[in-house]
Amino acid sequence: MKMDVIWAQSPKIGIGHAVSKFGDDSLLLSSKKIGQRYRLIIGTDQDKREKEDTTARITESIKSTPEREKMDYKTISFLIKKEIEHLRKELESEAVESDQAKSNLKIMLEKLRIPTSLHPAIMGKLSGRNATPELISEINGILKGALPGSKDIDLRVKTHILCGNYGSGKTTVAIKMVLKLMSLNQAVPILVSYKQHHSTSKSLMKELSKELDVPIFDIQDVATLKKVEEQLADNSVLIVDTYTGNIREEIPELEKELQSVNFHLVNACDSFVAAQEHFLNVAKWSSIIVTRLEMDSNRWPLIQSLVNTNIPLSLGSISPDLKSQLVSVTKEDLLNQLNFTNSVESNEFKEKAALEAA
Repeated sequence: MKMDVIWAQSPKIGIGHAVSKFGDDSLLLSSKKIGQRYRLIIGTDQDKREKEDTTARITESIKSTPEREKMDYKTISFLIKKEIEHLRKELESEAVESDQAKSNLKIMLEKLRIPTSLHPAIMGKLSGRNATPELISEINGILKGALPGSKDIDLRVKTHILCGNYGSGKTTVAIKMVLKLMSLNQAVPILVSYKQHHSTSKSLMKELSKELDVPIFDIQDVATLKKVEEQLADNSVLIVDTYTGNIREEIPELEKELQSVNFHLVNACDSFVAAQEHFLNVAKWSSIIVTRLEMDSNRWPLIQSLVNTNIPLSLGSISPDLKSQLVSVTKEDLLNQLNFTNSVESNEFKEKAALEAA
């Protein structure tokens, strides 16, 4: 067999040139677009080609132009149909392979305990297909790109309102912030309990105020809170601890009345994803403060919520003990706590145990 190269603006035109030049037995070996043109590699029977070359000149002179065009059209149509059928089979084969690859990836993501809602975004960027360290590293890289960055609490802002559900640890965080600022002598903190209607929260605040010798002001209306802010010294910071029960209506009013304010959502890392996203989407938060980081709990609900809302991380609590300081939290810290390897090993152990039991 002899091979020839034909350049054309499309495969169809190239096949036409091949048939016209080499005859009906021309075989398209490959077709590839390079730049603005297609390169076609054509295979022909060399012996038959040399024999037909001598008769081609005679037949061409005998046949009329319309007859030649009609024959060329039929030949080209036949070759194009063959090529389309070949391409269709290739595409079907690739589709089956692609579906199998997606199925394997989905199983792997499930083994890694990745939430189903994150599968499309991750699978669309993955190239690996096996449970290998490279695949886990690739998933880490995708999540790292999707998670929000970190920011420091801006002490140039006079008022910082900490919002959180009951039991989220917001009061502990507020007191830890005040104690830290007092130890640094960078700013004079004032702690306010704002509209805390829960009796347990009120009694806890009173006990902590006496124990730590930290004054805590109980304020129930925005007008009084505004007056306190207006009377702050230049180096003072107002830390406000409040409940999120009516926060959708409260935040617009606080933004309107207060001169300089940031809102921080205090969120327990082990809370349900629905509860997290409800609070994350209720306002424009300056940052999210994560609590209960010391607990060995499922981090995926938090990861999922952060990916969906993209609110910056700031501080974190690693212990309910007031003597334990707050820490800076980064997306790398959260990803390191996912512990992919243990997830895979745990699933493989369970599968092995199930097989042995059977």
